[in-house]
Amino acid sequence: MSLKSKIYVKPEKSRLINLLEDIKSGRIRIPIFQRDFVWKKNQRLDLFDSLNNGFPIGSLLFWKPQDLVFNFTPKIGPFEIKSNSSNYSYVLDGFQRISTLFGALINPFTYGEGVDDNFNDYIIHYDLKEEEFVLLRSKEEIFQIPLYKLIDTFEFLSFSENLRSKISDVEISSKYINSAKKLANQLLDYEVPYVEIIGGEIEDAVDIFHRVNSKGSDISPIWMLNALTYVEDEFRFNNEINELKEKLEKYNFQDLPADIILHCIETSTGKIYFDVKLQTLSKRKDFPLLVKEAFKNIEKAVEFLYIEVNVFDNKILPYNLQLIFITEFFRLNSAPNHFQLQELKRWFWVTSYANYFSIYSLSKQRIAFKQFQDFAKGNISNSIYNDDKRQRFKTLEFPEKILYGSVRSKCLCLFLIKHYLTFSEENFNDQQFKDFEFKYLVNKVKKSEMAIPINKNNFNFSFVNKRDDILFYFANNIEEKDLNRFLIDRNIIELYLNNRIDEMIYHRKNLIINFESNFVKSLGIDYFEINDYYFMDSVPDSYIKGHCNRLEWDTLQDCVFYDSNEDPLYINSFDNIDELVYFLDEQVIQDVLSEMPSSFVKNNIGILDYSDEIRLFLSENYFVEMSKIGWNVSDII
Repeated sequence: MSLKSKIYVKPEKSRLINLLEDIKSGRIRIPIFQRDFVWKKNQRLDLFDSLNNGFPIGSLLFWKPQDLVFNFTPKIGPFEIKSNSSNYSYVLDGFQRISTLFGALINPFTYGEGVDDNFNDYIIHYDLKEEEFVLLRSKEEIFQIPLYKLIDTFEFLSFSENLRSKISDVEISSKYINSAKKLANQLLDYEVPYVEIIGGEIEDAVDIFHRVNSKGSDISPIWMLNALTYVEDEFRFNNEINELKEKLEKYNFQDLPADIILHCIETSTGKIYFDVKLQTLSKRKDFPLLVKEAFKNIEKAVEFLYIEVNVFDNKILPYNLQLIFITEFFRLNSAPNHFQLQELKRWFWVTSYANYFSIYSLSKQRIAFKQFQDFAKGNISNSIYNDDKRQRFKTLEFPEKILYGSVRSKCLCLFLIKHYLTFSEENFNDQQFKDFEFKYLVNKVKKSEMAIPINKNNFNFSFVNKRDDILFYFANNIEEKDLNRFLIDRNIIELYLNNRIDEMIYHRKNLIINFESNFVKSLGIDYFEINDYYFMDSVPDSYIKGHCNRLEWDTLQDCVFYDSNEDPLYINSFDNIDELVYFLDEQVIQDVLSEMPSSFVKNNIGILDYSDEIRLFLSENYFVEMSKIGWNVSDII
């Protein structure tokens, strides 16, 4: 901490009405490096709900420097703030709360300074009938009062008179007015705690903020950098981020989280982001230049993701670390050749399907990052790190639903888009692909195997009745050659039209898995184990072991028990091992069929046979018992 000037820290309290007056007079200012107002509807309403209930809303944090002067934001909410006070403090923590309170409790029609046209966006009402705070989106009702009228004596009197004149039931109108008075008193008398830091430099204030943050959480790294790297009229970190997001909008990456952008900047120092200290980063004299160069490479990385691997939205990016790594690639290699770009594409698909960033610890991520850097520099050709060369990467199982929070689900989405474009004449470089979205072939079946990518610009939904399934439209309007890109065949359509929905779902899943598994294997990754549920080539070992392990042998009694809850099955009930195998086969088949769609069972009941697998299992696990009764299983198989 700096010792240039003595620092005082004073905890205080202020009535809310006095706090509002201090803000209005300019004695409390918002430094220019504060982030923008970002609170959502529920956060604003929750704040007033806490005030009404007397709950704590957290301490505000003010800083009063002795010598330093920072530019300040001329507005709080929609209101312009006076700047003629010489005795002022800067808001370090609490800007969102202050903006919410000031924007809702100040009367925009009597405010002496300038007011923006969007002041209605800040107004909050209290619904006296429902006894709740609301943000109105329609006409104001007689029992809904704007909060600024509650603390304005003349406005409140006018509201009360109007209420009595409009509501003939005196008991109800009196109830509403008394409820409003109670809320007004609660707001006016509410004591807001705050901590004021007097003296020191911005680094000291940030350090104290970091230690005494009222919510007990870490200071926002973006806020810290914004404060520590602010250069008047030259550089404001938050503005740079906003400008970058505007540039990324054409790729649907405008909602890229700010902390990911920060990690890209940190990694542009040559170290992976979790090894970079924020305080050290903020003290670099070339920080503004570092940011600008990093943002150029982020743009290149996003363009690569959008065009080369069809990530049409940041929400569908499997791992944020992929963007961080690819940004580093373009920092180290501004003009990659064709082979390097092809390897980068392979790296993306492998890291997506292999669960790459989930299976490695931080120490191994460092090694993976170092190998990736060597690849980017052109020192090596292999971009993928594998800590065990004897083991191949393996995918997770087929996802049940399309969820953007699931890496495996995102992989499937990207594969479906890749397949769509492979069988399409469309060019992904076209900006129309900002309008990609996923729909379901059948309205009532929201499963992954029913998902298809739709380009809203090329698919006319006006022909599809909302009650109709898209698959019904396909059955009547899409030619055979166009079905391929959606991974649909005539068998799927016929099953659908014959109302054999379970079979149709089953068939579509198999179709997707066949294509996806071929692609995944081409990457050198093992696809998840496909059991008979999908292809019926073999029964799952768990079924066979489950039933065979329920056999309890008693050679002295010359019998075998099948499940302790059932009667014993005597060996002489079976003339030979074939009959025992037949009995177990029937049990296994029942288990398998219980996992299948009912329509599939009806059409395939006679073709399932797992007797060979059962014999093999018996020969390996019950050889001794079988040999005691003269059944030599190994000879039979």
